[in-house]
Amino acid sequence: MSSTRTSGRGRALSLAVAALLACATGCAGSTGGGVATGTALQGEGPTTTGAIGFSDVKVGGIYRMAFPLTRNISKQAVSVTGVKLLNIPAGGKLLGYSVYSVKDTPGYRLGYQETAHPTAGDVDLDKYPNYAGHPYTIKPGVLSDKYAVVRLKVTAKVTKPVTGCEADYTQAGRTYHQTLTCRFQLDMA
Repeated sequence: MSSTRTSGRGRALSLAVAALLACATGCAGSTGGGVATGTALQGEGPTTTGAIGFSDVKVGGIYRMAFPLTRNISKQAVSVTGVKLLNIPAGGKLLGYSVYSVKDTPGYRLGYQETAHPTAGDVDLDKYPNYAGHPYTIKPGVLSDKYAVVRLKVTAKVTKPVTGCEADYTQAGRTYHQTLTCRFQLDMA
């Protein structure tokens, strides 16, 4: 952010646009612009250890990858308002975000490649309620039943992993964002 002062209306418009662009999931250092770096969330699950990925990735393929499950480790409820990937490598094109509940889907779906002809046992997340664009609350000390999923298309050779899952949330009337560790490998043949 530049040192130029922004009017209250301009700042509110900027925050509103940022909230609309994000789709789903993040308590204490200022980053400027009225949004602080958060510490209330803790990422859990395989995506936090680099264990998620796809082999034999092809140009034109569409892949879905789950953000980490999130636990509120603070003493106050948080309202998750959005998520985004921070580092999409060259050759990857973001198609969008979704938010699902493990209560609706057959568990925490880590990821899958979309195909024109699904096989028996494939789970199509599009058949389940999508909570993207709707804030959801995580109570203190609780692991959320909601999880975000990114949809990514491979447009060219990918040589680096997809990393950095950022969650946006409000807590006690303040807005925060928090980067959660995540890593998705797209290994090409």
